Amino acid sequence: MRFVLCILLVASPPSLAFAAKATMSLSEAQEAAAKGDADAAAAISLTTDRQTCLNGCANRGYSKEQCTNACRPGLCHPGAVQPYCIAK
Repeated sequence: MRFVLCILLVASPPSLAFAAKATMSLSEAQEAAAKGDADAAAAISLTTDRQTCLNGCANRGYSKEQCTNACRPGLCHPGAVQPYCIAK
């Protein structure tokens, strides 16, 4: 599953990569999923490790600062084209 996420993240155009409607913590995503939020549930199910996130971000041409910010452990991107969370 992580490999598929990596491929999807790399294949996404840079303008869409972190175009999340909102970001939330992993605990907030878990609460939202428990209340029926399908995007949050999808993000949790596609949890990736931080290094995979950083590599995919850098491969799409984002700066190290942008990638470090977007790939913080415990951060979820439920509104992204491909929802995902970063594992601690």
